[in-house]
Amino acid sequence: MYTIEQLKKLFYLNKKYSFNDLKKQLNIDDETLLSDLKTLEEQGIITFLSDTFQVLDKNNYAVGNIKIYERYGVFYLDNIKYEIHLNDINNALNNDLCLFLIDKETKQAKVKKILKRFDELIVCEYTNNKLKIYGDNHYVEIPSNECKKLVEGTRVLVKLKNDGLSGNIVEIIGHKDDPDIDLKQIAVSKCFALEFSKDYLEEIEKIPNQVKEEEIKDRLDLRDKLIYTIDCDNTKDMDDAISVEKLENGNYLLGVHIADVSHYIKYGSILFKEAFNRGTSVYMLNTVIPMIHKYLSNGICSLNPNVDRLTKSCFMEIDKDGNVVDYKIVKSVINSKKKMKYSEVNKILEENQNVTSYEPFVENLKLANELNTILNKENNNRGFIEFMSSDLYIELDEKNKPLEFNNPQQRTAEKIIENFMLLANKTIATNYSWLPFIYRIHEIPDKDTIINILDFLRKLGYKIPVIKNVENPKCLQGILKKLSNDKDFKIISNFILRGMKKARYSNENLGHFALAYEFYTHFTSPIRRLCDLMIHILIDKYEENNFIINEEIEQIEQILSEISIQASYKERKSIEAEDEANKMKMAEYMEGHIGDYFNGKIINITSSGITVETNNIIGHVNFSDIKGDFYVFDPELFILTGKRTNKTLKIGNNVRLKVLNASKEFRTIDFQISEKLKEKVLSLK
Repeated sequence: MYTIEQLKKLFYLNKKYSFNDLKKQLNIDDETLLSDLKTLEEQGIITFLSDTFQVLDKNNYAVGNIKIYERYGVFYLDNIKYEIHLNDINNALNNDLCLFLIDKETKQAKVKKILKRFDELIVCEYTNNKLKIYGDNHYVEIPSNECKKLVEGTRVLVKLKNDGLSGNIVEIIGHKDDPDIDLKQIAVSKCFALEFSKDYLEEIEKIPNQVKEEEIKDRLDLRDKLIYTIDCDNTKDMDDAISVEKLENGNYLLGVHIADVSHYIKYGSILFKEAFNRGTSVYMLNTVIPMIHKYLSNGICSLNPNVDRLTKSCFMEIDKDGNVVDYKIVKSVINSKKKMKYSEVNKILEENQNVTSYEPFVENLKLANELNTILNKENNNRGFIEFMSSDLYIELDEKNKPLEFNNPQQRTAEKIIENFMLLANKTIATNYSWLPFIYRIHEIPDKDTIINILDFLRKLGYKIPVIKNVENPKCLQGILKKLSNDKDFKIISNFILRGMKKARYSNENLGHFALAYEFYTHFTSPIRRLCDLMIHILIDKYEENNFIINEEIEQIEQILSEISIQASYKERKSIEAEDEANKMKMAEYMEGHIGDYFNGKIINITSSGITVETNNIIGHVNFSDIKGDFYVFDPELFILTGKRTNKTLKIGNNVRLKVLNASKEFRTIDFQISEKLKEKVLSLK
C-alpha cells in the first residue's frame, strides 16, 4: 500500500520529477499525490520550481514563517536572522509559511512563494478607496460591489482566496472610531461571534427568569444552608458557590455547588449548538464575549445572592490529611446568602479586619481557610506544580486608555476557591471514569526537552539541581519551590513552563501532570466553558440511564471526541485573543512614551534579538540598538559581548531602556538599551 515515505524515497533516488512521472511510478490518484507533495513542500523537503518537483536546494532556498514589521520582514534559519525588504515580501502576511530565496553571505532573503497562509481570515480597514490589512502594509482586492457599503475608516473581516491578495468581505466589524472597535476586531479575527442569532434570542425568551416550584421537586433542598460565593470584584456570572462544615468525627464536609446550566441548555438544542460554536467565554481587558447569553449567564444561571438557583452539588468529606474519604454528587437547589469579593475576604483572613455585612460569615470563612491550609499541604505532598502566574491586569481610564499593567497575586481567598474547585473537578472525574467522559489532561513532558531547558538555565548561572526522573512532578515542583524567592523566578518559571506540554481536553484519560491527578476534568464553570457544560449534560444522562449498550457508548465517545477538539481549539483562540488585546494595550501605552526612559530586565536573548520587560510591558531590542558598542551573540552561552568594550549582557540583567518606536496597529514595541544597571536598581520607573 502507498505511503508518503515512498514518495520521499523517490526524491532520494532522483532529484527532479514532473507530476505525471510521479503519478506513473506510484500509481495513485491525483488528489492524494497533490496533498502529499504539498505536505513535503511545507516541510521543506521539496519545492515546485520551473514546472518540476525537486529536492529543496538548501544552499539557496529555505522554508520558514515570516514575521512582518512596519519597515521590514524577517525569518530565522538555524537561529540566524534573515531580513527581507518590504519590496521582496511578495504578498506574504505575518506568520505565513513561505519559501525563501536566501543569501547566506548578506543574510538577506526574498519571499519566493507562499506555501501556507497563517490565517485566511484577516481584518482590513477601508482607506482611500482601498482595503488595507490592519497591522500590515498590504492591500486586498475585493469585488467592487462589496465596497459600495463601506465608508472611510470601516473595518471588515475578509476571507482570502487561495492565492494572491484577493478575497471577499465576510463581516463588517464597525468603524475605526467606535469605542470598542479594537476588541471587536480581535474577537472576530479569532472566529468569535459578537452577536447571537434571532433564533437563539427567541429560544432564551422561553426560559423563565426565576426558579419554579415544580423544578425543585426531587432535588436536595439546601436553601437553608450557609452557602455563599467568592469571586472577582466585578463578576456578574457566578457559576460556583461553596459551603463548609466541621463534622463530629473531626473531618470537614465541603460542598461545591455549581450552576445547573444543563437544566436550561439541552444537548442538540439551538442554545447548545451556539455554545458549541463559541466554545468558551472570551475575556479581553474589561470586556467579555460570553459563551451563553447574559440573560442566562447573569440571570437564571448565575448564583446571585438571596434568590433560588438550581445547582449540581458535589459534597466531599475530607480528613485531616486532605484525603476525600467519602463523597456524593446530587442535583440541588440553593439560595446563596452572600456575594463575596476576593478583596474583602482577604481583608478578613489576612489582615483580621472587620468588613461591613461580612460579620455573620467570618467564622465560616476561617473554617474554609483551615481546610484550605490542609489542602495546600496535600497539594505539596502530592506533587502539585505551581508556576508563577502570567495573568495580567490592565488598569484603564474612562476612555479605555491603559494606565498600569499589574500581575495580580493569588492570595488566600483566591487559593481557597482554586483548591475547592480543583478537588470537585477531580472527584467528578474519578466518579465517572468508568464511563465515556471528557478529561482535562496534561501529559508528561518530554524528558529531553526538560533536561535541555534545565541545562540552559544552569548556563545562565541559575543553581538548578540535577534531577533524574522528570516524569515525577515532585521533581519539578522541588526546583520551582527552591527557586521561588530568586529575583528571576518569573524568568525561570516561564522557561520551564515552555518545556511542558499544553493542557487540553480529551475523551481519553492521560492524567494531569502539573496537578498530579490521575483523573481530572472541568465541571465547575458551565457558564463559561463548553467542556463543563457537556460534563453536566453527561451527568444528567448517566443519572437517567441504568446501563448503556455498546453501540451507544461508541456514539457518545465520538461526540465527546468532537467536543474535546472544539473546546481545546476555542480555548487556544481565546488565549490568542486575550494576548493580542494585552499586546495592543502595551503598544498603545508606549506610543505615548516615545523617547522616554524606563528601567527593565532582559528576559530572553536569541539570535533574533533581545526580549525585555518593564512594568510588565514586553518589548524587543535589536542588537544594533544597544548603545555604546557592537554586541555579538554567543548561542552556546546565551550571552552578548561587546566587541570593543568586552562588556556582557545576559538574561536576568537589569537595563535602562529608551522607547524608540511603538505601534498599536502592529502590536510592536522597539526599545534601545542605553546602559546596563547594577543589580541593586530595582525600581522600574
